[in-house]
Amino acid sequence: MWAALIFVALPLALIVLAFKIKPLVPPDQTRGDAMGGARAAGGMFGSHGLSPDERSVREDTERVRLNLEDVKTRG
Repeated sequence: MWAALIFVALPLALIVLAFKIKPLVPPDQTRGDAMGGARAAGGMFGSHGLSPDERSVREDTERVRLNLEDVKTRG
């Protein structure tokens, strides 16, 4: 009886209560930081006060070229 109360009824009651409770902090309304990385980094390292980029831009990087001509073969 106690096991059913503790492992079934109590978790269900807490889940239902969690959906009914209003959050203490309003949800983040900013756009451009879907995963919340800037907010997490601001909490750890201090906020820089800049808004996140509206869209991400790919970096212009050069392709890495692998040259194995100077490597001696085992033999």
